[in-house]
Parts: sequence; C-alpha cells; structure tokens
Amino acid sequence: MNHRQDSARDELRARFTKWLDTLVYRAKLNYLYKTRKKVETVPIEEVEEDCLSCPGFEDECIRGLSGTDEIWFEEEELGKAFKVLSPARQQILLMLFVEEKKPCEIARELNCSVQHVYNQRSLALKKLRQALGKGGESLG
Repeated sequence: MNHRQDSARDELRARFTKWLDTLVYRAKLNYLYKTRKKVETVPIEEVEEDCLSCPGFEDECIRGLSGTDEIWFEEEELGKAFKVLSPARQQILLMLFVEEKKPCEIARELNCSVQHVYNQRSLALKKLRQALGKGGESLG
C-alpha cells in the first residue's frame, strides 16, 4: 500500500470509531431513558404490613429495581456484535462508554493495569468492527 491508501484507511477507521462512539452514547441514553420509565413505585401506605416484615423482602425489592443486565441497542446488529464480546471486554466498554469512567478508575476497580484496559478496549472495538462489517470499511 502506498501512503495515500494508508491515509484513507486511517481516516475511515477514525470515522468508524467516532460513529461507534456516538452509537454507544445514544444507546446509553436510550437505555437510561427506558429503564427510568420502567420503574414502578408503590406508596408505602399501600404495602401490607406483613409484607414489610417478611425475610428477604429488601433483597427482592433491590433485585426488582436492578432489572435486567442486558444493554439495549438501537441498532440490532450492534447489539448482536456486542454479545459476541467476552464478558470482560463488555464490562470494560460499558464502564468506559456508559458509566463514563476513566481508564485509570477502571484499572483500579478491576485490579489490572491501565494498559490492559486500553488493550482490551482496542481489541473489543476491533472485534466489533469485524462483526459489523469487513474491518468497519463498509460502514462509511
């Protein structure tokens, strides 16, 4: 490849990465919006007293509020591609893009190096590109 082809490929990769960042950001907003709507509340006055004293009541309430662990993506293809990633890489991408944590915070939380976080992010994005189209080139 000559310099011009390398430059075009780098530009395409940068555009794809920006597109993917925007897509994940919008997916995060949609997820937060949909989960916020789904939370149903019941006034404490309407709950029977014997239910409040049941063992395990608090755990059941907390489990009900946490909902599903699954992320909803506006684009079905991205959701399928995301599920192909290993749970560790999914977790790192979620922490980076959804929870908006810095790589150093993630490294501290996962007890690994910051470089490991960067490597896993890079490998995860590469795998997403491959899953969504031939190296991301078809997604202009």
